[in-house]
Amino acid sequence: MNSRIQTTFAALAGLLLVTALGTAVFWTLALSRHPSTPAASPASTGGEERLYAGLPDATRYGHPVIILTNAAYLTGYCEARRNPAWVGFSLNSITVGSLGKRPSKFFTDTRTRSATHQDYTNSGYDRGHMAPNYAIGTRYGHEAQRETFYMSNISPQTRELNQMWWRVLEEKEANDFAVRLERVWVVTGPMFSGEVKKLKGGVDVPTAFYRIILDEENGQPRALAFIAPQTVTGNEPLSQFLTSVREVERQTGLDFHPALSEEAQDRIEMPSATRLW
Repeated sequence: MNSRIQTTFAALAGLLLVTALGTAVFWTLALSRHPSTPAASPASTGGEERLYAGLPDATRYGHPVIILTNAAYLTGYCEARRNPAWVGFSLNSITVGSLGKRPSKFFTDTRTRSATHQDYTNSGYDRGHMAPNYAIGTRYGHEAQRETFYMSNISPQTRELNQMWWRVLEEKEANDFAVRLERVWVVTGPMFSGEVKKLKGGVDVPTAFYRIILDEENGQPRALAFIAPQTVTGNEPLSQFLTSVREVERQTGLDFHPALSEEAQDRIEMPSATRLW
């Protein structure tokens, strides 16, 4: 090999080495600025923020429950019932902006065998939000608001319940409790008893709905629990359906606040509130 060819190869080798080193430095800097995010697991999904004292224990629920993680709320979804077993989120007093436009249709949740928008069409039941569109949108932004339209967040509700009594309770949470108390935690879902009706697609129709709202007063948790039947007229006062967390547990088979000691659970779960905060 003559000296000219050797010189050419040496130059090319040097250029390749410099390019490789430059590429390595570039990606090192890029990755340090934008590290990859591992897939979230139930232990790292913000459950401590969204749910007070741990995910509800569904051991006695009667069906498997799949945990779904969203930007602003967590869902324990029951494929057998095509309903959420529970939905949990927290609200604070700080709003992030105006409410975004509602989508024209609800979204099938491809992470699970959720119901579809069409399953509810002409059924006589509303698509009832568990994590509310308004509260999530005003606290967490437009993308989080859109996620409340996943069908995994939806359960069949009568018009009188969904558009009247339930809406009043949602507004009370967002515009009063969360603002005045600075932060509240909510877990909510459907309840089933007796012979269960079904919509097309196998969606079970609940007989009632529960909602548990927690607040810390002087560092100690306190709870408001509600059970609202599908048969409401919509004009009942919120206080009419106050109950105890323990009664919700009895009727659902779920165990709430499992991270608390038995003594702490008894203190907040056994009493029935007699009035709103």
